[in-house]
Amino acid sequence: MQALGATGVAGLSACGAAPEAPSLGRSTSRISDGYSDQQSYRPGDRVTLFLNARFPFLNTRFPRVRLYDYGGRIVYHEFVADLFAQQAVGPEPWETGFGYRESATFTLPRLRSGVYLVEGIVPLIVKYTPPGELPSKKADIVILYPTNTVAAYNAAGGRSMYSRPTPAPIVSFKRPVGDEANLAFFNAFLEWFASIQLPYSLGYVADIDLEDYSEIADAKLLVVIGHSEYWTRRARENFDQFVRRGGNVLLLSGNNMWWQVRYSDDRSQLICYKRAPDPIGNPLLKTVNWTESILDYPTLPSVGADFPHGGFGIVSPEFDGFRVLSPESPAFRGLSVESGNVLGIRTEEYDGAPLLNNPVTLGQPQLDFGALGAYRAEIIGYQCCSRNEEDTGRTNVADNVGTWIAYQRTATSGVVMNGASTNWCSFTGVFGPDSFRVRRVILNMIEILVTGQSAFAS
Repeated sequence: MQALGATGVAGLSACGAAPEAPSLGRSTSRISDGYSDQQSYRPGDRVTLFLNARFPFLNTRFPRVRLYDYGGRIVYHEFVADLFAQQAVGPEPWETGFGYRESATFTLPRLRSGVYLVEGIVPLIVKYTPPGELPSKKADIVILYPTNTVAAYNAAGGRSMYSRPTPAPIVSFKRPVGDEANLAFFNAFLEWFASIQLPYSLGYVADIDLEDYSEIADAKLLVVIGHSEYWTRRARENFDQFVRRGGNVLLLSGNNMWWQVRYSDDRSQLICYKRAPDPIGNPLLKTVNWTESILDYPTLPSVGADFPHGGFGIVSPEFDGFRVLSPESPAFRGLSVESGNVLGIRTEEYDGAPLLNNPVTLGQPQLDFGALGAYRAEIIGYQCCSRNEEDTGRTNVADNVGTWIAYQRTATSGVVMNGASTNWCSFTGVFGPDSFRVRRVILNMIEILVTGQSAFAS
């Protein structure tokens, strides 16, 4: 196999090969960890922070606390905090929250929408606020930060939804985000996007914001980043409504819509009974995989690919990215691409579309349009992967296929470009060895979808 052609691309001079992973100065931060009182905010909202000091502050009672963007630049440092060492309270802090004492409260200044970091550590999602003279204007592009997935994998306080032998069925949002691994599938994208300018307005939201359809209703494009695994029924319904009404979606994510979840009444907790009977009576709200028939809501009609048709990435030079199947796809605009070339994205998990054949033994994959139920669809790229059960451990047996596709459910619905990989937005994607081309492809797909161009090769 050959790598994608190295055609130069104007405006992407910063997209060189294999840049260093970004550093936000965490080693010099004055706090060890912390969290905020909400998952997202708009400028003008009151923000309350609960911070755990790294060092004692002997010279000042109320040191100033800094707010950074994801590029490591200080954007705001006018609020003060009462910093002191804190510990989680209660016997089950992973479920009930850490119970830190309040450290600071301030009014969020007028910042552009994005993900910011208090002292380079505690994330704050700032939602879109239109210019003063255009109060009804909505963001052209809405970017979904996967707060549910972060919470599910977060073992801060002692347990997560992946703890062995017994996963926690309920986890709190009111605790530190845990180690860097919880952010690995989207950190690189946020670092990159903090440093570029697009001719479109951007709005960032948390998973919980998808409970309100108005958060995405007027956007031209919804971008899902990272590893967007945990979805509520309301969020999925709003997603489908957005696409049905003509909104376009770019999925820079894999293992999408895998578990149904719900929130506690006060929305401070995520609930998913993964290995225990769910006590809720309504079968449609059971927290099981969306592929289970009891939920009556399969994922394929929504996004055109799912995890059972995909699998785990195989660690081998031969399998380090998507093989190009449709070189004429507008996703490759400005790049010299031939069928069989590889776009390098070492991937943890892939989603796949239903196929008529098994390309592991029978050549290039062919979409099963009957099973997919698509008005229009095409495979842009594909890769062999390993579909084994969670409890048996991973293998390197190439027995399934991940498919990066363009998908339109009906003649009047929006288009979903489904990247079907957990690693587009990670350090193996936009900061990986093929970062120049990966970034160019992402920008191409954004341009296609936000401007309403055809996402198909023919």
